[in-house]
Parts: sequence; C-alpha cells; structure tokens
Amino acid sequence: MNARAILPMLSLLGATCTLAAPSAPVDQVPALIPHPVRANVTTGAPGFSLENGINVDAQTSSSPLGSAAVRALQAAGITIRTGAPQSDLTLRQARGIDPEWYALSVAPEGISITVNDPKALHLAAQTLAQAATKARDGKAALPAMDIEDQPLMAYRGLMVDVCRHFRTKDEMKQIIRLMARYKLNHLHWHLTDDQGWRVEIKQYPKLTEIGSHRPGTWDTVTRDHINTDKPESGFYTREDILDITAYARERGITIIPEIEVPGHSCALLAAYPELGNSDIPGYNPQVACTFGVHDYVLAPKPETFRFLSNLITEICDLFPDAPYIHIGGDEAPRTQWQQSPQAQAFMKQHNLTTEAGIQHYFTHFCLGELAKHQRRLIGWDEIQEDGGIDPSAIVMVWRGIQPAYSALKAGHSVILTPLPWFYFDYGQGKYPKDPGYKPITEHWDCDWRFVYDFDPSLADLTPEQQARILGVQGNLWSEYLPTYSKFQYMLVPRLCALAEVAWLPKAQRNAEDFKQRLHGQYDYLDSEHINFREDDGTPRRDREAMTRDTPPGS
Repeated sequence: MNARAILPMLSLLGATCTLAAPSAPVDQVPALIPHPVRANVTTGAPGFSLENGINVDAQTSSSPLGSAAVRALQAAGITIRTGAPQSDLTLRQARGIDPEWYALSVAPEGISITVNDPKALHLAAQTLAQAATKARDGKAALPAMDIEDQPLMAYRGLMVDVCRHFRTKDEMKQIIRLMARYKLNHLHWHLTDDQGWRVEIKQYPKLTEIGSHRPGTWDTVTRDHINTDKPESGFYTREDILDITAYARERGITIIPEIEVPGHSCALLAAYPELGNSDIPGYNPQVACTFGVHDYVLAPKPETFRFLSNLITEICDLFPDAPYIHIGGDEAPRTQWQQSPQAQAFMKQHNLTTEAGIQHYFTHFCLGELAKHQRRLIGWDEIQEDGGIDPSAIVMVWRGIQPAYSALKAGHSVILTPLPWFYFDYGQGKYPKDPGYKPITEHWDCDWRFVYDFDPSLADLTPEQQARILGVQGNLWSEYLPTYSKFQYMLVPRLCALAEVAWLPKAQRNAEDFKQRLHGQYDYLDSEHINFREDDGTPRRDREAMTRDTPPGS
C-alpha cells in the first residue's frame, strides 16, 4: 500500500466511540511548529474533547503498535486512560518507505493515526500535543483536522556543550522535551573538552575525579570578560547517562556522544598525563580555565591507543542506541608533536611526512575501533583533511558551507551545522535590545529569521550527493552561557526555526506565518518556564540573568 494513499481512507478507519465527550466547536487553527507538509483544519466545527483524556481499550494498548502509541502520547504530555471498554484511538501500520511518515485524522468520534514505522508515533503525538486548544466552552479539545506529514531531513539535531558550563540532569531532560516538541531527533552531547570531562568512565576514574573540576573561569578570547575564581565542576554518573538516554528514547530522540580526539584534551591529560607528549619541555597539563584552542593533544603511543580502545568500548556500552559516535577531530594543534621526540619517532615508524599525519592516524584508529562495535564515526570537517578518511565516516560541516562540497565529492555523508547560521551562541541583535553576551564575531544578527532563511538544498550538487546530506544541526557552545537562563535565551526561539528548516523545503516556508505560529507557542514555553527571546530581544522571564556574567554566588 502506498503511504500517500492512506490519508483519504482515514475517515473509514476511525472507530465510533460512545465514550468520547461531545466537544464544542473549535475556532482556533493550531500553531504547529514545524508546519506539517499537508494539513486541513476545519474551524467552527466540533473537534475531539480532551476533557477526559484519550481512552484506549485493553486490546489496543496491549498490541505492539498500541503500546508504542500510548507511550509516545504520554511522553508528549497527553492524558491516556487505558483499559477502557472502547477506544478513542485507531491505529494502522502502512507499508510505505519513509519511517517518519505519519497521517492522522481528528473527528468528534475519535483519533486515527497511520504510520509506516512506530518511530513516527512520536511525531504524530507531538502534533496532537501542539494542536490541543480550547473549544468555545473553554474545555481542552483538538480541532477537526486531517494531516499527512513527513520530514525533509532524517537527521534533525542539536549540539549541547556541557564542558565549559555544566547542565544538570533535570536541565538536560528539559532540553530533550523541547527537542521532542519541535520534532528534533538527535541530541549531540559534547561531553569532553579542555575545560571539563563530564562522563564517568569506570575503567578510568581519574577522568572525573580530576578532569571534571576547574578552579575558575578566565576569559581571554573576547572583549567581554566572564571571570570568576569560583570553582566549577560536575559530571554525569553511569546511572545519570542511562536515565537521560532512556528519557530521550521515550521521546524519539537518539543521543550522539562526543569524545574529543586528539585535541581539546587538557582535562583528559590532567587526569592521565602519561597519555600526552610528556617528553616536551614544560609539560604540565591542567584542566583549562580559559577558552580558545590549547596545545595539549594526545600522544601517539601504545598506552594512548589502548586507552582509546577501552574508552570507545565503554562509551558504546553507555550509549547502546547511538548508531554514530562523535570523536571531535577539530582544532588539534601540531606544536607538541613537533617538539616531541617520541612523536617524531612515531612518524618515521609509520612513514608519515607531516605531523598532520598523526591526527589522521588517530582518526583512522578510532574509525576501526568503532567498526568493531558496529558504529559509524562522526567528526568535525577537519577529519577529511590530511589525506582523507574512509567514506563511511560522517563529516559534520561547521566552517561555513564549502567543506560540505569536498566531503560530498569524496563520498561522505554530511550533517550541516555551519557557522554563522547554526551557531546559537552567536548574538541575536545589538545590545541593549539583545541582553545576551557579545559574541566572538561581529556578526550581530543571527536571530531566528537568519536561521530560518537557511537552505539545506545546496547548489550544484548531483541528486546522489544531495541525498547524502543527512540533515542539519544547531550548536550551542557554552563558554559565555554560565547560567541556564542565558542558555535558554540563546536557544529559543532559534531552536524552533531550526526545526522548520529541517522539516520543510525552503519554498514551502513563510517567515511571517512562522512568526505568528511562534507566538502561539508562548503558553507552552511559559509552562516550561523557558526564558526565551521575544521579538524585540526582551528576555521573557529573567532580565537580570542576561546581564549577569556569572551565576549567583560567584
């Protein structure tokens, strides 16, 4: 059966149910983000009452598809009453190709959902959650509507940096809820960097005993200073990781961990200095208290590669759902390798003509180790340099658009996360209208409109090359986001704009319509206590946090 032929049949699939409370007419068109590919909403007509939740009978809830639907609807915040004599919910599984295609129909008698794959139930559930409104009688209801929908991009991601400033488990769960609501499906979790190691590794306890703590934070990069002698620490235990990954799984989100190799390794080497270039003058690795690029990189010696093999095994065990593991690979200076007699001897032994070959060796080693665990490697776009890497590696493009072309021509799959469009730590407007921190660059207008204008369909590509663009991702680096309130302000509403870029072709997007729908999300964002950025740059909840450089008590 062709999935696209399902929609006209949905009215035949709905079960008539006497349990559903009658709904008064619904006059409001739901402010859905991202906008569905096809939607027909009937205003002024009775919809489906949510006064008593959605009833699901025992037969439906005990079936594989039904139990998955119940979990998805509950995770989206919809009240479900299982064990009812009759069901308000009718489910069908089609035989289409796209696993994220879904169709739903809402009528006074009930709700019908059709999917190709159970994973699409998360998307249908979020559409229903966003569509919930009030009927004329003031009671919660869904409007009468027919929707057929599927995303443009398979990978719809957000990168969260918890190394420079730590985010608690509850904060991570709220980020996951936000992602799920707007149908993002991959959380790229930046867990290690110079300023902190944030994931417990049982075989190497010093990584968190030493590497998760720094004595202060001193900014040496921008004109604006976030300087404090207050120590910062924090890491996630194995139990925390398993809890957060399960929470994400329940909402249709896959977590992709990032472990930096071979650069951004100050925190790692502070814990295990023997893994670095310890034969160079002045060698003294410490957890970094300043930002920017640091010279400390892993040394190419047997104990380092044994460490990486063991680390990769434990990371794969911690993140069983992750088809990819991100190894960083960016901003790895060659200075210490140039100074190290051991590194120079390694180059001769392996016939490497430049120090860049050492980084290539590290990348190739990690690729082979990940393959043992049936995982693919993702790295920042530097990994394709220095002689290239196996096409199975996925290239995450961040230094503008141009690296995407070289990666695609070399046969790689690509995830687009280019600056400045998707760097959500960049400012959104000139101060004082934007009380966010002044960014490293002078690019002041990276607001949601700038994000919304991005087109992931790149020019001058063959259809096969375009098909290897897996998706898009927003990055929220945290150097200058010491408070969670400021983190929220930089994230929302750009997260919403990213979601629609990943969902709809540019020709189907409309910025003014999006703006109106964005305003329709305010009640939800307020219910989550999100300090989002309003149209004029005003913080919704916490103006003081926008001008405060460091957390209270620093």
